[in-house]
Amino acid sequence: MEILLGLSWQLGHGRTEPIAIELFPLLRGIKDRGSLQVAARENGISYRHAWGLMQKWKTLLGQPLAHLERGRGATLSPMGEKLLWGQNRISARLGPELDSLASELASELHGLIRRDQQLPPLRIFASHGLAVPILRDLLQARTEISVDLQFRGSLDALRLFAAGKCDLAGFHLPEGALGERLAPRFARHLNADADQLIKVVRRHQGIVTVVGNPKDIRSIADLARPGTRFINRQPGSGTRLMLDLLLEDAGIEPSLVQGYNTEEFTHLAVAAMVASGAADAGIAIEPVAHQFGLNFEPITTEDYWLAARRKDMSGIAQGELMTLLRSQDFRAAVSGLPGYDATPAGEISMVGQVFTQPRPGRPPQRHA
Repeated sequence: MEILLGLSWQLGHGRTEPIAIELFPLLRGIKDRGSLQVAARENGISYRHAWGLMQKWKTLLGQPLAHLERGRGATLSPMGEKLLWGQNRISARLGPELDSLASELASELHGLIRRDQQLPPLRIFASHGLAVPILRDLLQARTEISVDLQFRGSLDALRLFAAGKCDLAGFHLPEGALGERLAPRFARHLNADADQLIKVVRRHQGIVTVVGNPKDIRSIADLARPGTRFINRQPGSGTRLMLDLLLEDAGIEPSLVQGYNTEEFTHLAVAAMVASGAADAGIAIEPVAHQFGLNFEPITTEDYWLAARRKDMSGIAQGELMTLLRSQDFRAAVSGLPGYDATPAGEISMVGQVFTQPRPGRPPQRHA
């Protein structure tokens, strides 16, 4: 069973009207293309309908959403810009949470109505990222397997995995010395004999700032400058754990970072806060910086893993997932994400290979 939850707006003075689903993509198209006609065509609606939407909301709000000039194209008005900003921010903050809630509800309903021939949902609790949702969507589109994907912090996902609450746990671990220092926090929730680790992607995390980086924020030390507003991730997230070590290395007390206790739960929400001007900097993965038009200063390369039980790997769902991870289709889908590398997707490593210092040149173990 699949459930989709969405966001809807009602807007107006006194008497509110629901905003048509086409309006926000239309505003985005005007912003990107500078033309109402092109925006309408790319969103599959008629120019007449698009024009009608613009006029309707101009009348209801008392000011236009876009400036439309014959022969000069179109630009968003301050009202249009603010509405689009609000939609982007709300979607970034609530979208992943709604996906998790929908997945959890679908799993509960599945338990009530499932037939004997149906497989139970594959339960994945995972640190927020963009590759795992792609994996879920491909798996559900190409098989009869449903996926219960819920976003959690890396530590929380592994803790719940150890407690038997999910089939797979997604977490990310920086390369090099930083990862070695974080490893014990993760390893305590894994059984070296019973569990194994599946590589999903390699990706970059960095400091995101507005275009032009007017405050010249390029390092962790810069976050402690007076007047620099930071947006953090929640405790237990891999990004928060990494930041704490980097602050320690720089000799910076967290209390010196303005906004250290201001938290968001996803990379998308962090990027949206910076893009809105509510914060000057945050730490996020590279694709969301591109999505929100932000500057990106890389600070670490990390591997994203799925923890799995070795005894479960002969199951139908796990087998289909491994086939898809190693497929060209998955690599092609991920190739569009800046800073993501799916080349090692599907490689299997033993827990001891990842959480102990490997011998130089020793590659991850790969199973056919």
